[in-house]
Amino acid sequence: MNAMLPITSLPTQLQLQSYMKPGAQMTGDTRVLKAGDVMLAYPMGNARQLSDNRPFIGHALSLGAALVLYEPQGLSQVVSAEDLGLIEQDSRCIAVENLTEQAGVLAAYWYGQPSQAMQVIGVTGTNGKTTITQWVAQALRAKQGKSAVMGTLGAGLLGATQKTGFTTPDAPRTHALLKDMLDQGATSVAIEVSSHALDQGRVNGVEFDVVVVSNLTQDHLDYHGDMQEYANAKKKILHLPHVKHIIINADDNFGQVCLAELAKNIEPETTVWAYATQAEKLLSLPCYAAGKMRKILAEDIHLAHQGMTFNWRLDGQVGGPIKTQMIGLFNVSNALAVMATLLANGCAATELTSLIEQLKPVMGRMELVSGKAQHSPMAIVDFAHTPDALEQTLKTLRVIAKERSGQLWCIFGCGGDRDPSKRPVMGGIAERLSDHVMVTSDNPRSEDPQKIISEVVNGCEAPEQVQTNSDRATAILQVIRQAKEQDVVLVAGKGHEDTQEIAGKRHAFSDQLHLQIAMGGAAV
Repeated sequence: MNAMLPITSLPTQLQLQSYMKPGAQMTGDTRVLKAGDVMLAYPMGNARQLSDNRPFIGHALSLGAALVLYEPQGLSQVVSAEDLGLIEQDSRCIAVENLTEQAGVLAAYWYGQPSQAMQVIGVTGTNGKTTITQWVAQALRAKQGKSAVMGTLGAGLLGATQKTGFTTPDAPRTHALLKDMLDQGATSVAIEVSSHALDQGRVNGVEFDVVVVSNLTQDHLDYHGDMQEYANAKKKILHLPHVKHIIINADDNFGQVCLAELAKNIEPETTVWAYATQAEKLLSLPCYAAGKMRKILAEDIHLAHQGMTFNWRLDGQVGGPIKTQMIGLFNVSNALAVMATLLANGCAATELTSLIEQLKPVMGRMELVSGKAQHSPMAIVDFAHTPDALEQTLKTLRVIAKERSGQLWCIFGCGGDRDPSKRPVMGGIAERLSDHVMVTSDNPRSEDPQKIISEVVNGCEAPEQVQTNSDRATAILQVIRQAKEQDVVLVAGKGHEDTQEIAGKRHAFSDQLHLQIAMGGAAV
């Protein structure tokens, strides 16, 4: 039988050095594995959703893997007897207890600890991760040079990202990407850290300097089971090693819970930053006997013609007015998170105004879409795919529709093979906050689109007044033809996505493109 190695021991890492050939990668995916690479094979997830790449160990060996480190617990239950014998006899296969937790530490070592050589900012929360990370990267690029991002829109240097298919990739891929970013000259990276990533150890081994918690609202219950388990996964970011600054949204109830827990258990060298748009949320914070507490507040918030204006305070001291290019109270909160991150990274308070005012809207996040046709309504694409995100987006656009003396239209659907409990909730929110609702398909995946639509409409008090069309392109066209010039049309749920998954197949689909087509083509 092959060896069993304690992966946390130095001798194990020294043994790995003989496999660290130029160009050799460490991966958990046989689709990208090449001869000479090292494979990590282990299960990820829970009883509700579990992925396990150990059945592919035999394939990795046939491809010429130089080494396979695998989790031995339960191996016989997921591989055939023939493969089990092969694994136990092949000297390239080494059993590693608790490899799921150790994979990140091991990958960090393999790739030369790239996170130690950059400023690393991790952002978690149900909503706002993409906007905050993109804005942090924009600001840091303006201030200090090349910056990188990793998240929903892809990974790489800002403006040159490549899609990974995940908000946060698995541990070996995460560290490989960090190494690539460092090699390209990045001095900082902002990472979206999903609840799945925290639960599965995907960011283990990453040395974060700053972490941000934006909020917690209903999502991913198909994976986590309930809100408490979801919250427990998110809280793991508060206890990652090496973190120097923890930034929390004090307006959010979950944020208040995190702040209260940190007050009882925080390292003296750690600084906690609380940001809010409600002054009373900062006044009610607990006393911190250890560590430091900083407070940043936005006040006098107003909707401008094409953005938001607000004044800000740092620890009670007036910071001055800021005019952003974005709309929505939630984007003021996102801007505060960015401001706290910049301050935590050594930015002077006097630099904040110009850095925040330069931030550009993020694709698929409150994105204004224009067409050639005259007298078209105002059309917005937003990624809002959770009850809270949809509610906050509609509240913001309702104010704009009123100012335009128009009505608010909402086109949205809910994803298949995901938490079904939020479907009627989102239907009720859309009905309550919109003048007109069109329920259509999002990514139905393996589910019947009509079934999903019916479950959404079941949450409406007057379902007979809700329009439905399972063809998303036709639904968009129908609404644009009905809407008047002064109206506002929101297309929600997919945002930046350029495909739609139906019955297991991905089809090219862009909300932005179909809005432009409906409004006479792309504006010149």
